[in-house]
Amino acid sequence: MTWLSKFITPGIRSHLLGAIGVVAVCGIVVSTIAGFYIREQRAELRTKDAVIARKDDQIDGLAKSVNLMLRVRELEQKNAQLLQEKLTMIEGQSAEMSKQLKALEASNAEVKEYMSRPIPADLRRLLEQK
Repeated sequence: MTWLSKFITPGIRSHLLGAIGVVAVCGIVVSTIAGFYIREQRAELRTKDAVIARKDDQIDGLAKSVNLMLRVRELEQKNAQLLQEKLTMIEGQSAEMSKQLKALEASNAEVKEYMSRPIPADLRRLLEQK
């Protein structure tokens, strides 16, 4: 290293040291700017992570709502099917009872006479309420 200093004159040496100083200052400035930029990027990432976490929570809530609605729809379909089966059964029973009543009316004179009477007004009002 001493042999190099023999070739460098004092004027060049001061310029060289000045250049090294400028490079060092530039390095410090660039490092500082890079540090600020990195902190800013980290803050932005934290903000975006928080937004993503909120969106994930919203998506989870929506998925639960959709699953609940699907279960409710399945229950409604089962209930509608059960109601339809009951209605069919009641219609069948009504038709069977109507046949039995007609057969009883045809075979029994007392029932035929009872069926020919008008319905009393109180009973008619009750029937009309239903």
